Amino acid sequence: MVWSLGVHMEPECGRSAGNTAGEAEAQLDVVRAELDELLKHANAGVAVYRAVDDGRDFVFVDFSRGAEEIERIGKADVIGKSVLEIFPGVKLFGLFDVLVRVWRTGVSEHHPISIYRDNRISGWRRNYVCRLPNGLVMAVYSDVTLNKQSEMAARMSEQRFQAIADYTYDWEVWVSPAGRVLWTNPAATRISGYQVEELLAMRDYPGPLAFEPDRNRLIRIFHSAVEGGTGNDQFRIRTKAGHILWAEMSWQPIYDENGHSLGHRESIRDVTARKLAERAAELAEQEKVAILDSMEERILHLDADGSILWANRAACQEIGLAREQIIGRFSEEIHVEWHESWGVWPAVQAMETGRHIDAERTSPEGRTWFVQASPVLDAHGLTVGGVEIALDVSRYKHGQGALQEYGGLRLKGDHHGRAGREG
Repeated sequence: MVWSLGVHMEPECGRSAGNTAGEAEAQLDVVRAELDELLKHANAGVAVYRAVDDGRDFVFVDFSRGAEEIERIGKADVIGKSVLEIFPGVKLFGLFDVLVRVWRTGVSEHHPISIYRDNRISGWRRNYVCRLPNGLVMAVYSDVTLNKQSEMAARMSEQRFQAIADYTYDWEVWVSPAGRVLWTNPAATRISGYQVEELLAMRDYPGPLAFEPDRNRLIRIFHSAVEGGTGNDQFRIRTKAGHILWAEMSWQPIYDENGHSLGHRESIRDVTARKLAERAAELAEQEKVAILDSMEERILHLDADGSILWANRAACQEIGLAREQIIGRFSEEIHVEWHESWGVWPAVQAMETGRHIDAERTSPEGRTWFVQASPVLDAHGLTVGGVEIALDVSRYKHGQGALQEYGGLRLKGDHHGRAGREG
């Protein structure tokens, strides 16, 4: 008797016909029905094959509902047909050789998770193959594509994270809610000099890294991060070799999908070069200010919108306001004596015309000013501001006039002297 999965089951040998045989047959019918119902509703696929041509091919004898759903093909489309025809990729998949061995030896085998591909379908399958008492071969298998894809996605995600983390220039740290370093990337060694293993084993992190004058601030920052705070700050650290570096750290809490704390993340960057450049710029700015403040000329620097960016000491004294009171105000708000004979500030005129200005003007107060103004251009030649320099040349002009007057009187006296001698 062949039932829905092609399993031929006979009553036990030696039993006499009659009630005993009838009871046994009834029991077998119950078992067949239960197994058939189980396989109908199982998620696994079941395929039963009959070997043909001395194992050179296998034809389908039965095909469960689970197999229909997995392979997206109906039972009627496979029964009686060759497995090589329905699943042309079965040999490359490796299952065909398993079918042959199990049919010949009767020893069941597990076919490990592998990917099946043909022009119609593809997916990851796990197979268990056994030989039935009637010589048919049965494969019970499951579609593990989703599991495999999830596994591969998780592995790829981990690999991407590892690749990104390992090649991130900044020093990245994951600290537990208890304040222990759980993970850090190789940049930690480049910046701090400590090996990753040393940092993971550091019970008093970040204490050994602190530069003594900045220790209290660093510890406060760390406690804020452990308590769930977010922020950004700069401090100095001492490397394992004893060098002092400026570091900039940002920190933020980490939570799982349920909102439970996983600790916090720290991103640390070596900003020593930037701090040195900033300090050099500060010194250069101080030197520039000192030089310009020592000059007699009145110097004003305007932004493109006409607001005052900077004024030297002589200009501030001339205007009668402190530098802090001048910077940021618009040029038309500030009264300057040498502007009284101009419609607009010379620096504004230079910005509007794009030309350098040299002029000498006398104010209503009688002071003579020599004024220079030029537009300030960026790297693309666009006007981004203007600069104006004014020098009070009144004393020079008065001295020049007196000298010319003296020279004229002297020439006149010489003329009268010569005339007297000639007479």
